[in-house]
Amino acid sequence: MLKVLKQEGKIRAVGISTPEHDQNSVIDLMRDGYLDVIQVIYNIFEQEPVAEILPVAIECNVGVIVRVAFDEGVLTGKYSADTKFPEGDFRRRYFAGDRISRAVARVTKIKEELDGTNITMPQLALRFVLAHPAVSTVIAGIRNSGQAIANAGVSDLDALPDELVEQLHKHNWLRGFWYSGK
Repeated sequence: MLKVLKQEGKIRAVGISTPEHDQNSVIDLMRDGYLDVIQVIYNIFEQEPVAEILPVAIECNVGVIVRVAFDEGVLTGKYSADTKFPEGDFRRRYFAGDRISRAVARVTKIKEELDGTNITMPQLALRFVLAHPAVSTVIAGIRNSGQAIANAGVSDLDALPDELVEQLHKHNWLRGFWYSGK
């Protein structure tokens, strides 16, 4: 989706959301100077942007908005392997097959690494994406005012230790929406 910001009849900035299946498709647009900002999927499980698109954004001075930082909620740690989503809820298809149980198992491993810290899973998910120098801001999903306050408060917390950020890189999970839970 292409977004154009106008002011006084003039285009001030142009931004685009990357397609899930080919986020790097906007790299030439950034290098050719057509984009001021991009919106990418980036989280603890989806780390592909680190390889190419985020470094190019830095190189080209393109702002980065991260979406899906909680991976449709699973990186908040609130789901169980038995979590079911109602008919019509996107997450029902997203977590189809054994994907919810596999995602929860991966989150459990991340939680084990947080033992002894005061970091919650939502804080970790947001702080992880904000740790990358290319990231300008994050669209954090919320369901209530408490979550909005907690998510906004993450900006006031200390940065994650470099060693924890590095440790989280091992949780990269190669998968895609076309795998239907596989």
